[in-house]
Amino acid sequence: MILVTGGTGLVGSHLLFELASEGRPLRALRRQGSNISLVRQLFLWYDPVRGQELFDAIEWVEGDLTDLFSLQEAISGVSQVYHCAAVVSFLPQDREVLLRNNVDGTANLVNLALSDNIEKFCHCSSVASLGVAPRGEMVDESLVWKTSGDHSWYAISKYGAEREVWRASEEGLPVVIVNPSVVIGPGDPARSSAQLYQSVKNGMKFYTSGVTGFVDARDVARCMRLLTEGDFLNERYIVNSENLPYKDLFTYFALYSGSRPPKYRAGRFLSEMAWRLEKTRSFITGQKPLLSKETARNANLKRYFSNKKICQALGIRFRPVEEAAKNTSRFFNKYPIFLSPDFRVPL
Repeated sequence: MILVTGGTGLVGSHLLFELASEGRPLRALRRQGSNISLVRQLFLWYDPVRGQELFDAIEWVEGDLTDLFSLQEAISGVSQVYHCAAVVSFLPQDREVLLRNNVDGTANLVNLALSDNIEKFCHCSSVASLGVAPRGEMVDESLVWKTSGDHSWYAISKYGAEREVWRASEEGLPVVIVNPSVVIGPGDPARSSAQLYQSVKNGMKFYTSGVTGFVDARDVARCMRLLTEGDFLNERYIVNSENLPYKDLFTYFALYSGSRPPKYRAGRFLSEMAWRLEKTRSFITGQKPLLSKETARNANLKRYFSNKKICQALGIRFRPVEEAAKNTSRFFNKYPIFLSPDFRVPL
């Protein structure tokens, strides 16, 4: 039996389909009350013939990373664990939630994995946990994290989660870690990169000058399966397809959604104004801001990520980012019900 945490998330749902398609017996952890309808639709999207059958074979269990009793039940009888569950937020006020779920929750899971003699533990981290390379340099797995006030609390929490996994590996747990760049694919627009698609679909006018790595969710899932089933131990791998300007991704989304691409560049000055205005709006309305200082500033950074190590290890050929954008757009064009009706464009 295989346990997947975060099964309703972007990476987790694609990983479930990847593993189910290979005939693996699956148990998926989800929070109480979480909606699995999008996961089911993903299965039917990728396999109209067998999708329902594959989805029905999943054993769903309710639990929480901060609840040891629910985790003990979920991990019972399991041989492999894929840990995809994490809180994603760039809001400073979510600091405690990020640390409690991403760091303490991961510690709970690896401790149970050690006590249950799990054969392999695959941790889905993020390139955010790698730190920041000198300007213009390519980021690879050798980059050493350096404490800085520029790190978001999300990055700090993912770095802390990785430390728990490495600690467990020192105590005897066989682990492998993947560090995906920005993952593109159909997912919940309230908590995934599908938010970027919806922004363009809703008529976003501005783009930033930033550059970063992007990767198809299907490729992340495939890499995780191959690394876990292969003889890869106690290593981390950046999972990245291409390093592209955000503008290129927005243009792809516009092309396949039938929208107009953003035409005005939002430089640092405009971005700084935008997050401050959004913070003011949030204070007045009591609603969470759609744009934070961290996201506004990161959107203007130029970061480049190397996929050399993962390509040499697996011989994998990544899907182009345009294909990932096309897949995402076509899914939401066919199933617009999954787009939040009250989503608003921050810029």
